[in-house]
Amino acid sequence: MTDEITPSQAAWNRFADGLKRVGEKIVGPLGARSARERADGFRYLASLIAGGQELEMEADRAHPVLTRMFTPIRSFVGDGPDTLYHEAKLDEKLSYRFTMRRGDDIFFSIVVYASDDEGMRSMVSFLIDKDIAFEDEDGAEVATIHIGAQRPEGAKNWLEVKGNRPFIMTRQYFPECVVEVDEGKYRAATMNIECEQDVPPREQYTEADLSSGLERIIDFLDDTVDAGLGVSAIVGMSTIEYDNDDNATPTRIGEDGTLVVDEESDDRYSPDEIFDMIDPKVVANNLPGPGIGYAGVSFKLADDEAILIWGKDVPCRYWSCQIFDHYLRAGDYRHYPVALNNRQVVLDQDGSFRIYASRRNPGVKNWICTQGHRRGQVVLRTLLAEEELTPEMSVIKVADIPEPDRL
Repeated sequence: MTDEITPSQAAWNRFADGLKRVGEKIVGPLGARSARERADGFRYLASLIAGGQELEMEADRAHPVLTRMFTPIRSFVGDGPDTLYHEAKLDEKLSYRFTMRRGDDIFFSIVVYASDDEGMRSMVSFLIDKDIAFEDEDGAEVATIHIGAQRPEGAKNWLEVKGNRPFIMTRQYFPECVVEVDEGKYRAATMNIECEQDVPPREQYTEADLSSGLERIIDFLDDTVDAGLGVSAIVGMSTIEYDNDDNATPTRIGEDGTLVVDEESDDRYSPDEIFDMIDPKVVANNLPGPGIGYAGVSFKLADDEAILIWGKDVPCRYWSCQIFDHYLRAGDYRHYPVALNNRQVVLDQDGSFRIYASRRNPGVKNWICTQGHRRGQVVLRTLLAEEELTPEMSVIKVADIPEPDRL
């Protein structure tokens, strides 16, 4: 018997060590501050492992496959419950043909992302539905989009590829939660991507492939956890919580503030200390999309309190108000209403809205569920807005909700 281990075992042991290291971030300075957040955090990592295996380990840039990024049980970097996201990894030296038959979405976009030599990710090129040359095929909108370094002659639709480790992401927004798409109420687009060059079939799997694939999973976990905690910390620099002062001014989105990292103490980090902890790539690597605007604050909330979000409707393709947990996860939208969009919200006669977020439904016209999170983010997302959506937010006692807002 020998004490030597095989290359596959060594790769797996390195993977296990990497998981332990990433797990330390869950309980680190920007991580969990309660038993609930620790349980949520490690459950989050388990879902990312599964996602990393599908999105990173099995990716083949010569034979790309459009893979669903987020599901009702896999959420990260601020995904929206009303949106289907797919991605496919590309090779900057190859060109591709993307075909689609549009479904029942209210907005579609396709974006090429790539990294620079320092690992900073950015949008390289994109198309949104109004700029895509669709053709009619038996009443359906169909399109072909060429993707590569050079535009083919005569191509109606083209996306440029350049940079390191490029990939595409598609977004399909729907009038309701994507669970309704999964259950057949709305049709998702039929999409396919294939390499335009003749490429050899994928070679048989090797121990070297296993090692590099497991490394990609760890890299994916590192980047994703850093992005979630980093953006959460930055948003947390504007925090709302209950104030008994009747004259208190509601915290406006975007104001500077101080992040409280421990609910059980008065330990605080200054904005400079927060930024020192955050890799500057985390915001850029959080995959911004064309035409999308975000505004939000962090909250601290007790069980007898509610967040009041009020503002005025604006002309746009779509807007939503959504609760995220500390890791920038969308919440369990299979069982709880964690978001409301502009097609669902009940407006007053003057076009204004008042949305309440709390653990339980206090019996109001517009409610989203916090799932009992004591801290997290409330974020408004706009899509092709003609005017800036500028809501205000405050924390009030549930008992103080005015009667006109109740059902």
